[in-house]
Amino acid sequence: MDDRELVELFHDVARISHQREVRNNDALAHGSGQSRCLLTLSGLGPVSQRRLAAILGIRSASLSELLGKMETRGWIVRTPHPEDGRTYMVALTEEGKAEAMRRRSADNGASGELLAALTKPQREQFGEILAAIKRHYQELDRHDH
Repeated sequence: MDDRELVELFHDVARISHQREVRNNDALAHGSGQSRCLLTLSGLGPVSQRRLAAILGIRSASLSELLGKMETRGWIVRTPHPEDGRTYMVALTEEGKAEAMRRRSADNGASGELLAALTKPQREQFGEILAAIKRHYQELDRHDH
């Protein structure tokens, strides 16, 4: 399998997994965008609004509307980007971190379903691979700022 096919497979699995989570979890079905954003921010930490839009794969205007709702709920704060006055940095508040944890707990059933296909050694290897990819993206994000 070449790199392109591997990345396509990864995206297919992520899409199917997300669809199953939404179907099986009313909280996600009614706040899918907010859940994705909360969980993404909890994994990344503070990130530029521009980068968050790219990660979530949504238009900047859609993200601004979503973040406005989340800000009203007290889940996020937006502060001017220290180097780029055209964008903001987005970070979870303590309330936002608590909500992300609550939603992550609700996802545990879906996680079990996702990982049920793997043996314990495969899960450990999968975790190591995902951690390496996450570290790589975090390093790229550090250089983007």
